[in-house]
Amino acid sequence: MRRPLLLCHLAPLLLAVASALGANTAPTPQIISAAMRPGTTLMDVVYQVNDPDDATVRVRALAFVNGTRSFASVLRPVSFVNDTASNLGDSIPSNTTRVLTWNVAADWSIDLGQVKFEILALDSRGLLGFDWIAIPAAAGQPALTISKDAPTDATVLNALFWLYADNDPGLSLTNGILTGNAQSGVFESIPLADAATVQPYGAAYALMRMNLHPAPVTDLAYASSAARAGLLNASGWHPVNKPFGGLTVLMAWGSNSNSQINIPSTPVGIIAAAGGWGQTIALKGDGTVIGWGNNNLGQITPPTGLTSVTSISKGWDHSLALKADGTVVAWGSNGSGQTTIPTGLSSVIAIAAGGFHNLTLKSDRTVVAWGKNDSGQCNIPTGLSNVTAIAAKANHSLALKSDGTVAAWGSLATVPTGLTGVTAIAAGDSHNLALKSDGTVVAWGSNTNGECNVPSGLSKVTAISAGSSHNLALKSDGTVVAWDKNDFGQSTVPAGVSGVIHIAAGINHNIIIKSKTP
Repeated sequence: MRRPLLLCHLAPLLLAVASALGANTAPTPQIISAAMRPGTTLMDVVYQVNDPDDATVRVRALAFVNGTRSFASVLRPVSFVNDTASNLGDSIPSNTTRVLTWNVAADWSIDLGQVKFEILALDSRGLLGFDWIAIPAAAGQPALTISKDAPTDATVLNALFWLYADNDPGLSLTNGILTGNAQSGVFESIPLADAATVQPYGAAYALMRMNLHPAPVTDLAYASSAARAGLLNASGWHPVNKPFGGLTVLMAWGSNSNSQINIPSTPVGIIAAAGGWGQTIALKGDGTVIGWGNNNLGQITPPTGLTSVTSISKGWDHSLALKADGTVVAWGSNGSGQTTIPTGLSSVIAIAAGGFHNLTLKSDRTVVAWGKNDSGQCNIPTGLSNVTAIAAKANHSLALKSDGTVAAWGSLATVPTGLTGVTAIAAGDSHNLALKSDGTVVAWGSNTNGECNVPSGLSKVTAISAGSSHNLALKSDGTVVAWDKNDFGQSTVPAGVSGVIHIAAGINHNIIIKSKTP
């Protein structure tokens, strides 16, 4: 005999919100009574939704087998009798007693166990517990409505339960795992919740479906700079009236000798990547760093508490991170002193790791180097100034100057005669690349593996990256071109690669970041 356990379960999806936009109290569902009719499979549920702000609210119902609030045990009641189905919907009077009569057997065919019935309610601003703040338009910038609080897992789980109860067409539930389907757009095949555990993209899905679109990292930075609103610390804020920025998806190929292309199953919010000898690190939008692959020297394990990182770079067996305060952190191999930061180094705006040495670009446009110097790779040319970008690999170094020319030193200290109009540089082990303002690429140095044989007709390039003896070029249409040494397939771009926004060549492997947009 089925033994339903009827808990008077309150399921408010939001706590009271007090903000610069005015107070708003979330609806509070209340189950007044619930009981099975003797000798039947009908359950009578008497409820009301208390809401001092709204005359009507949206109301849905869920049930959970054995009282466990999880997608692994969820039921969506749909079989209501005696015309009581009309007491669920989008315009249910608040502060008024309503009755539901659920035919439990029609929706739950298992004869053992218990079930908990739950009422969920939503008003015009009653889903996510954010403290909303308005930043007015100023200096040509649009007005923003942002929240200073990121959603908690509990709030996101509530939101996902609501969406499931609302029969959201973008959701599929299989074996307790809630996943986006083809109708969810960019979230297709992405897990959103596993039983009662929110998965990394669950919050983004909930926000998008509720028309609270999270913005890309660039917009977060824009919002955080809004001193005009008197907001000093915008860490973790989510602009909610900006176009949805899509998801970033990592992809890798080439050598996998140390699992360097085995991307973790749930890397979220990655904005940059860098590859070394058998290892990969990635920078997340929240300023933290993760890594995978060879870790024999701790090269993929960031120091405990490392945060506020704005850029990363990989040497062969060491890693660099630039922090928002202009300081540098290094970890991994230190056989040549490459992870021993020079005393007093500050005001850094860019970093580049070579094989066993490092370069940093300071805000005064000068360069500081340290580490192995067997080929003079740390001997900054006298008078070098007005530098806008730096690059390093193996045992040589490059600097791009503001006039579009390039300086080089170390084992490969030559630059092609007349090279001008350069906008970006990249260094391989024994060769270099330069991206010109017209979107073409120039290569020089060792050509043992064809690394300087730029593909004929290559144009419209927006970014370049060099591995040990292979190269990557990102084109304006989001496609990638690779050439040179291909012993591990590193120069064979997988079919269908498109929508790429970031490229990074490791020694013999590649990492790219793709943007999935709606």
